[in-house]
Amino acid sequence: MRWGVSTSGLGLRVKNVGPIAGELRLELDVPVTILTGETGTGKSFLLRLLSMLLRELRQPLDARALESELTNEFGHPRHIVHEGAGEGEVELSYEDDVLVGLRVRERPIGFGGPDKLRAEFIEIGKERGGGQPYAELASRSLMAPDERVLLVRQALLKGYYYYTTPSTDAYCSLLAEMRTKNHWLLEEMLAPLIEEGLIPRVRSYFDRGLVAGHDAHMASSAALSLISLAPIAYRLSEGRALLVAVDTVELHLTPLLQAAIAVDLARRAKKCWEESEEYPIPLLLVTHSSIVLSALLTEVEEGAKDKLVRLGEEYRLKSEDVKTVILYRKDGIVNYDVTQGITQPSYLREYARFL
Repeated sequence: MRWGVSTSGLGLRVKNVGPIAGELRLELDVPVTILTGETGTGKSFLLRLLSMLLRELRQPLDARALESELTNEFGHPRHIVHEGAGEGEVELSYEDDVLVGLRVRERPIGFGGPDKLRAEFIEIGKERGGGQPYAELASRSLMAPDERVLLVRQALLKGYYYYTTPSTDAYCSLLAEMRTKNHWLLEEMLAPLIEEGLIPRVRSYFDRGLVAGHDAHMASSAALSLISLAPIAYRLSEGRALLVAVDTVELHLTPLLQAAIAVDLARRAKKCWEESEEYPIPLLLVTHSSIVLSALLTEVEEGAKDKLVRLGEEYRLKSEDVKTVILYRKDGIVNYDVTQGITQPSYLREYARFL
């Protein structure tokens, strides 16, 4: 059985898993995809599924380890298989290749409800499990989670991660490596704060060794949020990954910084897309922020003029470079609407209607 459909990039298909009843398709075939919508429709859930499939692609699990990892990542089986469905399906594809698929079922124990899962990976592409190039690209993929300020503070202080999940391991590992080497991007991400004086004494944080780890508990959440995006900027500048994603890009940022960082990351993604000879990296941004949406709308229509945007105008986004996936509930079911670009006059009005 082949579930996949042909796409021009990375694709995710989800059916009856988590909050998704029925079928949802997410195709990452442009430099920037915006995932937005109301709380509880599965935005973060989709990112965690993507991360799990990418990890499986580079290091396959046996059935028992897979069932354990699903439970560790998502909790009780009732949070994984959609209520009443009995069985769920997930599939990751690239172009015409189905890289990895997942079927998961509830397994009742005793007289209670579903206490365990039976899970298996199916429809595996030929490149799975150490094959090239997909396994290597999957190992370089990153998801910056919505709890990243806590993770950054831990990385700056000691490098210990008490609250990591399987979906955050790759991100935390790169963050710890950048911290150990005092990578220049960690300070570069804070340049807007230093230049604008938005955070008092931020320069002295560096004088006392913020990036080296001292006094990180005194750093503002905005500063840590900007540092938390350094691994994403780094991966986009390097190239070669199947995906980079940011959950809640506006986390702890002022309106000005929300707009600037969203445009800057989007331009970095376009630069990567244009310069990559093959396998350009799609950037997936999850946001609730109307400021982020408006900033990207302005970027597409006339170009962002904010001096805090670090990457130049030559990488300005056009309408064909960005699309938006809106998740919303209708009659208790998660639905989705895909808009190519965010330039349609009705876009923000339609977004408000969905919410």
